[in-house]
This record gives sequence, C-alpha cells and structure tokens, in this order.
Amino acid sequence: MKTINKVEGKEAIKQNLKLLLLSTKTELLGDPYFGTNLQKLLFSQNDIILQDLIIDDIYSAIKLFMPECYIERKNITLSYTKGTVFANIKLTYLADNTTDLYDIVLMSSEEII
Repeated sequence: MKTINKVEGKEAIKQNLKLLLLSTKTELLGDPYFGTNLQKLLFSQNDIILQDLIIDDIYSAIKLFMPECYIERKNITLSYTKGTVFANIKLTYLADNTTDLYDIVLMSSEEII
C-alpha cells in the first residue's frame, strides 16, 4: 500500500518557491506561463543590468504565482560563492504574518580537477 505525504504551510511554500524558480516558462504543460526565464538569464553575458533582470524575473514570478506570500523587490538579493549563485529571498506569509528568509541555489558549477 502506497502512502502520500501531504505537505502544508511553510514547507509547502518553500517547495512551491523552489519549483517556481527552477522551472522554465513553457515547461509546465497545464500552465505555459508558470516559471521564470532564469535559466536563459543566468547563462547570458554578464553586463550592468543582468542582476536587475534576474531580480525582476524572480519578483514578478512570486507576485503572480504565490499570492499566499507578500514580497518587496528590495527583499530579493543575489549572491555568488565558489561557483554557486544564490537567490536570497525574504517572504512574508499572509496567513500568520511571519517572515522567513530563503537561500535558493539558482546555479551551481563544480570544478573538475
């Protein structure tokens, strides 16, 4: 007999956020607008506005697809450490008005020696 683990609350929001950010638009069959353009942006040539484009894409995706959370654009930052790009996102849950900080890996490259 198979069992199903139902995820609720903050854990469900965390999983939804990861799914949203790591999905590419047109990838989801039922909703082609779900997701982001991060995969394309992260491999673009680095220029002055690239970081703002990535933050804008994250912000608009969260505002559109995660109405259970409140976010401000200034609460999204990007950081880079040892070949890994992180999105640091501060969300406020509307259900209980608590705030949480997420560090989500957007891209990771391992060195081959």
